[in-house]
Amino acid sequence: MKSKGIRWLGLAAALVAACIAGYLVGTAPPKQVGDDGSRAALRKLRIGGAESYELNLPCLVAIASGFMRENGIDIAEYTVGAGSNIRNALIAKDLDFALLAFVHVPLARSKGEPVKIVLSTHEREIFSLIARKGLEGEVKNVADLKGKKMGVTKPGSGSWALGCAYVKKAGLEPEKDVEIVPMGENLESIRTALATGNIDAFPSWEPLTTKATADGTAYPLVSIWRPDEHKKWVGDRAMSMVLATREDVTQTQPELVLRMVSAMKLGLLYIRTHRPVEIADLLLGHPKTKGHFSGLTRDEAAAIIERIHDGFGTGSLSRSGYETEMALYVEAGLLKKAVPYSESCDLQFAGGSE
Repeated sequence: MKSKGIRWLGLAAALVAACIAGYLVGTAPPKQVGDDGSRAALRKLRIGGAESYELNLPCLVAIASGFMRENGIDIAEYTVGAGSNIRNALIAKDLDFALLAFVHVPLARSKGEPVKIVLSTHEREIFSLIARKGLEGEVKNVADLKGKKMGVTKPGSGSWALGCAYVKKAGLEPEKDVEIVPMGENLESIRTALATGNIDAFPSWEPLTTKATADGTAYPLVSIWRPDEHKKWVGDRAMSMVLATREDVTQTQPELVLRMVSAMKLGLLYIRTHRPVEIADLLLGHPKTKGHFSGLTRDEAAAIIERIHDGFGTGSLSRSGYETEMALYVEAGLLKKAVPYSESCDLQFAGGSE
């Protein structure tokens, strides 16, 4: 019986190894090796993104777990800022890669900028809509925001895009029926603005959604993490968060892009195969990633990761997820016309799917 158990254990291990190998077929590049057989120097890269766990968790996991280094990459510069600023920095070649809300790529493409999506980092929309405490009796749904002030990080940002889309879906007109107030990207300043009544609502993401609702600063009008709410306001799945770069990078340095995508896909696999508390321990224990969780306890970080966990997929570029997001912005009037999937997405690195 003992030898039979050992044989089954060996078979199980082989199956796991085969699954992982199959997952990486076509994406895992060879390790960088110098002419003398030693490991070549790591390629130092600059990346940027908003402080959003739905957006940056795969990258942070890839850093903390060593997947970046295994693929010959050192994230030497990680810039945190509003999505529109990150998008502009990528276009200006101040960044090599950018973690962006979906809307930034079609906005760039519609202006003739050569930005391409190379990986999907989250397959559900991340923006909830929260209202400040004290309005519970007056503002019970999005339509009740008529005459109120809605904060956004800045016009052209992901929070602006989803906030305006929610307002439009509720039958209101942004700017006309709801005042749009630029707030910048500092999450504590946004929370303070809600607490003091300087704004009445805000399209929030993690960790802001959990922090503001947990301490009583705000309550949700759109709880986008709930599947029924997501389906009502967005659809089943959506290519909400992406890794992007420029066409000059994909065309002249395809192996570099492949290495980056490979590391991020391993980060996504780690997220899907580990418990939220294990992911929190990994990130809180690494010097390059713990700062992204400043002010959170281990349990709080794990709870946030638990809430967003189901949105992490394989990284492949889903046509239906792309079209769901595109329809959202075209219907809201934020984009004049749809930008084709083939124009925005480069499928040679993460692959595509329906």
